[in-house]
Amino acid sequence: MSDLAAPPGNPAASGSAPSRAVSGPSRAVTQAYARFALELAFEDIPADVVEIAREQILATLGSCYAGSKMPGAASVAAGLKILGTGAASTLFGAPGRMPAPSAALYNSAVAQIIEWDDWVIISHTGAAVVPTAFAVGELAGASGRDVITAVVVGNEINGRTSRAIQRGAYVGNSMPNHQIETPLVASRLLGLSTVQAQRAVSHSGFLAMESCPIGWMSDSKVLCNGLPAMWGIVAASLAGQGLVGNLDMIEHPAGLLSTVSEVVDEKELLQGLGSEWYTRTLNTKRHPSCAYNLSAIECALALRARIPDFDPLRVSRLEVEGPGVMLYVASRFQALEPDVYRQIEQEAITHVALCFDAGYGIMAALVDGELGHRQYLRERILSPEIAHLRSCIRFRADAAMHAAYYADYQYGARVRITMSDGREYVEERRQLLGARDRPFDHAIKFREGASGLLEPERIEVAIRALRELDRCSDVRHVTGILQI
Repeated sequence: MSDLAAPPGNPAASGSAPSRAVSGPSRAVTQAYARFALELAFEDIPADVVEIAREQILATLGSCYAGSKMPGAASVAAGLKILGTGAASTLFGAPGRMPAPSAALYNSAVAQIIEWDDWVIISHTGAAVVPTAFAVGELAGASGRDVITAVVVGNEINGRTSRAIQRGAYVGNSMPNHQIETPLVASRLLGLSTVQAQRAVSHSGFLAMESCPIGWMSDSKVLCNGLPAMWGIVAASLAGQGLVGNLDMIEHPAGLLSTVSEVVDEKELLQGLGSEWYTRTLNTKRHPSCAYNLSAIECALALRARIPDFDPLRVSRLEVEGPGVMLYVASRFQALEPDVYRQIEQEAITHVALCFDAGYGIMAALVDGELGHRQYLRERILSPEIAHLRSCIRFRADAAMHAAYYADYQYGARVRITMSDGREYVEERRQLLGARDRPFDHAIKFREGASGLLEPERIEVAIRALRELDRCSDVRHVTGILQI
C-alpha cells in the first residue's frame, strides 16, 4: 500500500548489494543521526534547501486545513481529548490547542486523510515531520529557523532510512521508518543531548509500527504517520527525563530496521549526510490522491475544461493509459466483494480506499471540474454520475510511460474520452504536477485548504508569514495567525 516504488534505474535504487545492517563503532548510525539532528546549524543549510523546506511547510499546512474538513477529522480531535486539552500546540483546522503529542497526531492525520501530502526520495515525510516540528516548536518557543532546520533534519534522515529499506516489504507511504526521524526532530527542539537523542530513538522504535493492508481502506490509515509523530515526541520527553534506552536501535541487527525490513542496505544510511541534500528531491501533490493517479487526474481536469457542454452522463468510453504501477493502483480494490462503493455505502470502509483507486480521482475530476475534499464525501462517491463513469472506464499500460517511470520517476498518463455523439478528446501528461522537475506555487494549495476556515485576508497574511518563517523569533507568533 504505497504511492511509490523505487525504479531500478533511479539513483534512489543505486548502491552496493543489499545486506543486513550491523552494529559496531564503524556503523554508529544512531549516534551519527543524533549528532546531525542536534548540531546542524541553519546557516549550514543551502539557501535552496531552506526555500524547499519553507514551501513544504506551506503546502503541508494547506493539506492539514483541507483534511480538517473531512468527517474523520472531528473524530480524531474529539478522541484525543482523552489525553487533555488547552495546552501548548495548535491544531491546524480545528479550534483549541492540545498537548504537543496530541497536536502532532491530529495535524499528521488531517494532512493525510485525503492523501494530499508529499515525499522525499521514496518516503512520505511532510505529514510526519512538519506536525512534529510545529507541535514541539510551539512547546519550546522555538524560532522559525529552529523549526525549518528541524524539518530539514527530518527530511534528510527519512530519505536515508527509506533508501536503506527500499528493497524490503514496504515502499512509499507504508514505510515504517518515521519512528526514527520524529524523535530526532523532537530531541533537537527540546534541547536533548546526543545520548538522550539516541535513547529517544530507542524508545520510539522499540515497538515497530508496521501497517496492516486492510487499514488502507478506512480512516485507520491516518495513523500511518500520526502515531510515529505523537510517539516520537513522547519518546524524546521520556529520554529527556532519564529513561534509558539502547544507543544503537537503528543499526543493530536486532533493531528497528532489521525488524521491519527483510533487506537493509546499511551503506545508504549515512550516504552524503550533511553534504548531499535529499530535501531537494521533494515532490508535492497538487491534488489529493495517490501519486500514481495524479497525471491522469490532471488530464481529466483539462478535458473537463475543454469539452463543450460537458455532461459526464454522455460519456460512452473513458480510456486511461499509463505505467504499469498506475494499473496496479487501478485494480487494487476491484475484486472486493461487496465492491468498494458498496462497502462505503454500508460504512464498512471510508473514502480512504478511493484515494488509492486510480479510477475514482479521474471520474470525480470529470464530474466536478475539481478534486478536493468535497469529492471524497459520500454524496459525490455514491452519485449517479460516478456510477455511470465506472461502467465506462478502462485502463491499459503504455510501454513508453512504463519505461520512463522506471528510468526516472516520470509519472505519465493519457486519458481519452469518447462522447455519446462519437466525438473523441485526448489529453496527455508526461510528469505529474508537483514533481521535483515540475513544481507549482504551493500558496495555491494553502489557499484551497484554508478557504472557509480563515478569512481571505488572514490567509494571505499567513502565506507571507510562513514564507518568512526564518525571520520569526518565536514560532508561536506565526501559529497565532494560523489558529482558527
